[in-house]
Amino acid sequence: MAPRRRTVLAAVSTATASAAAGCSELLANKSNDEGDTKTATDVANAFVDDLTNQRFERASKRFVERERGNYGAPARLERLWMGFTAVAGAFDGIDGTSKSTRNDVVVIDTTLSFENGAHTCRVAVDDSQRLLNCGIADQYERPSYVDPSAVAERDLRLEVDTCSLRGTVTTPASGDASPGVVLVHDSGPSTRDTAQGGTKAFVDLAEGLAMQGIATLRYDKRVPACEIEAGAYTLNRVTVDDALVAIERLRSTEGVDADKIVVVGHGLGGTAAPRIAARDGNLAGIVGLAAPARPYHELTLTQLEYKVSVGSHKWRDLASVYERWTAEIKRIRDDEYESSDVLLGKPGAFWDSLAAYDHLQTALDVDVPLHLVQGKRDFQVSVADDLERWQNELEGRSKTTVETYDELNHLFMPGEGPSVEFAYAVRNNVAERVVADLANWIGKL
Repeated sequence: MAPRRRTVLAAVSTATASAAAGCSELLANKSNDEGDTKTATDVANAFVDDLTNQRFERASKRFVERERGNYGAPARLERLWMGFTAVAGAFDGIDGTSKSTRNDVVVIDTTLSFENGAHTCRVAVDDSQRLLNCGIADQYERPSYVDPSAVAERDLRLEVDTCSLRGTVTTPASGDASPGVVLVHDSGPSTRDTAQGGTKAFVDLAEGLAMQGIATLRYDKRVPACEIEAGAYTLNRVTVDDALVAIERLRSTEGVDADKIVVVGHGLGGTAAPRIAARDGNLAGIVGLAAPARPYHELTLTQLEYKVSVGSHKWRDLASVYERWTAEIKRIRDDEYESSDVLLGKPGAFWDSLAAYDHLQTALDVDVPLHLVQGKRDFQVSVADDLERWQNELEGRSKTTVETYDELNHLFMPGEGPSVEFAYAVRNNVAERVVADLANWIGKL
């Protein structure tokens, strides 16, 4: 008998963060239930069938009325499906289901078979057989290029100003005098693993580089690990200061060559890398992974424009966010805000600190090898708007190299078709060639 058709969803974008959080809270801490699963399973399977056949309006009607404009919005379901198939490829069928319960909520985990592997769709159903939520339930898996027996890890604490951050040093299991890399986060809250559903980009990088003979230190970002007053929320406080502490800690780590420390910054961490290098004064090199060159508020608006326009269904909630953020961006452009005002989800002090930092000029001023890496499927940071600006402004700068990858997204993970942020939660890994090329660049320093 041919497997039944089905679908999967993930929610991890800035504009849908609350929806993702609600899903995880609702579906966590479940108890096993071996009772009859027929009714709830049929509901879940019918929902999946709608998604696979792109009947997103019909799928939306399966939700309780209060959630049809939120978790069950047709536009959200469409983007979720787009993200899933971007990674997994063509849908093949349902491989199986399992049931669990929490209070009066029935949770169905459906194993879905795709061209590129199996993934899990999780659906929450109430006692009236209406959907409450849906999402990706993928678990992270190490990439094939990592042999756990060849990698050693130990946890530590970074004592930074008024705060203690959890960190992890990853090294080759054998060997001495390894070059060292400090991984610096993108904007927004993040842990040392940068976990998003079924992906952990910093784990991939750390373990992948260890396989290439390079040590790394990754650490929880100050946000959300510590409390920061709005007026103190600056680029230095949330990014640069802690990276400098991490650099010194890695330098003092046994088995690491203190003269070969490199900062690898992702997103905003890449933009901050020239300042980190200038303040440290002794780095062997800096790397910008998808590092924005545009003013950050302009980048944010462009990202949201893309999120609103991608797909065929209008997302009313995102359209509302776009209108509000357009007004807030005008205030940033016109410098009409206080340091405690929250604009685009961040205090005014953060925008002041970015306005005072000329990352392009700083990159010109520091005599440190710079490597810029960009995925061409990245809708958040792009070749045309960011990488080319770096290249134009740094023209003639020595020790500057560039690498691009056709099918990789903002996390440097492979996919096809339109790039959507929901794909970040679908189990995937940083492409092996990115790790190998990065290790090769570091090895030549």
